[in-house]
Amino acid sequence: MGIHLFWDSRVPVGLSRPVSEELSAVLEMPVSRIDDGIFSLEGFDPARNQYDAVKILRKLDMFRRRMPQIFKPADMELDYYNKFNHLHEKILLVTPGDIYEPLADFVFGLAYPKLGVAIVSPYRLRNEFYGKYEDDSALIDRIVKEGAHEIGHLFGLGHCDNPGCIMYCPRNLDELDRKRKYFCGKCRVQLNGDKSEDELFS
Repeated sequence: MGIHLFWDSRVPVGLSRPVSEELSAVLEMPVSRIDDGIFSLEGFDPARNQYDAVKILRKLDMFRRRMPQIFKPADMELDYYNKFNHLHEKILLVTPGDIYEPLADFVFGLAYPKLGVAIVSPYRLRNEFYGKYEDDSALIDRIVKEGAHEIGHLFGLGHCDNPGCIMYCPRNLDELDRKRKYFCGKCRVQLNGDKSEDELFS
């Protein structure tokens, strides 16, 4: 089982290490980092000046099938990887483009659980987008929260009604900032499979 943070180098690469380390801590799972490339985006809509996140995720899935050496564990057979990679290897792409899905004006991130891929865009997570001073700490915090949220979807978690939980679905940046970097007890139990809540918090 692997979680791969694919960091587009057009996003400041210096942020990728703290994001991957914090993601690993929040998820309680190892997170590998790939941060030396540019992922060409699909689905640009000139009328919106945005990219279709669903089209990007489909391209990301095709990319990992064509470049298995980047993501495939050394001890996994290629045929098995190509058939079941979505179950075992989860990929989170961090990309600079402003993204949307067809039913929304914009999204901070999006997951495609059937393919095992997710995307987060810092475009609307930056203070500068709202006319505020640049703040790398706030940006890292937001990418981690949104990234962990989308990876949670890849592991089968739905949205949570606890506004402090990672799996709560924020409607704006203020709600994202109010979330904490943790899964509530119910979501943590689901994330950890068959472990009981008592076992997890004893």
